[in-house]
Amino acid sequence: MQRLGALVDGRQDGRIVDLTAAYASYLASETDEPTPRELAALRTPPDMIGWLRGAHKSREAAEQALAFARRFLAREPSPLGLDEARLVYPRTEVRLLAPLPRPRTLRDFSIYEEHMTQTGERSDKRPAWYRWPPYYKGNPDAVIGPEDPIPYPYYTQKLDLEPEIGIIVGREGSNLTIDQAAEYIAGYTIFIDCSARDGHEREPFGPSKRKDFANVLGPCLVTADDLDEGNLAVRVVVDGETWFAGNTGHRRNWTPAHLLAFASDNETLHPGDVIGTGTVGLGCSMDLHRWPQVGQTFSIEVEGIGSLTHRIVAGEQVTDYVLRGMDGLIEAPHD
Repeated sequence: MQRLGALVDGRQDGRIVDLTAAYASYLASETDEPTPRELAALRTPPDMIGWLRGAHKSREAAEQALAFARRFLAREPSPLGLDEARLVYPRTEVRLLAPLPRPRTLRDFSIYEEHMTQTGERSDKRPAWYRWPPYYKGNPDAVIGPEDPIPYPYYTQKLDLEPEIGIIVGREGSNLTIDQAAEYIAGYTIFIDCSARDGHEREPFGPSKRKDFANVLGPCLVTADDLDEGNLAVRVVVDGETWFAGNTGHRRNWTPAHLLAFASDNETLHPGDVIGTGTVGLGCSMDLHRWPQVGQTFSIEVEGIGSLTHRIVAGEQVTDYVLRGMDGLIEAPHD
């Protein structure tokens, strides 16, 4: 059963409220709403995109449901609500999915000046980078959650797990000003941009197989008004060893509002779109010159959001087209 939940006490390992069940119970017991089940399904549906579409009405319903569950907990250790539904679950009984298991779209920018400056190749940002925030569009069908292993693709020798902030769009809009765009941010999550750093010669039109095998979102959505996104400590930890420590505000050229405004120019943003900030500082393997391996445990911690911890496992290999290529209908010219 997939549900939309909220943390009772704000702790990542704490109890989780079933918002749909809690809101239905609140309506049935504390209001004169004649259709509590139907209204709860509308205002607190069991999926994030549906909840985002409800805008301020869904936010209000979630707050009422959470407050109702807390009042119940003060009286009963395991409260049952309308239709004998459980309202609260211990974290140990819940498997977390990505906050958006299937985002509507996935755009990933690069806003940090230090990123990719320690690769041994050209390190300075070109002048255009300071005027036009660059991004690529990723694969929204390749999102994995906080409790899933990260696959190491057979066709790479350089898996890079980049620590980023994921910006979640909460409203539909296009051609936004920077000031307007700030009001379209529903919240933030952790985004691990999984990259294969070799194989550039195979992908002349931009990243595809090097990027499309996995993206990680989680462990939760923190609403924009509950977080100072521009000043969050970030750590990358591998097998208990800190590989990187930085801050989301250090030497970045753009804010989330800039990114939404730019993306909305002649395009329409929708609730459930995800926009990545790019790697925070020098947090990626290309800059660290340290590469995660199969069998290791990889963690990203972000102040105010939580942490993601994943086992790295060997990816499947059924065919080998990505690594070896395919015989086409036309013979390649000889050098």
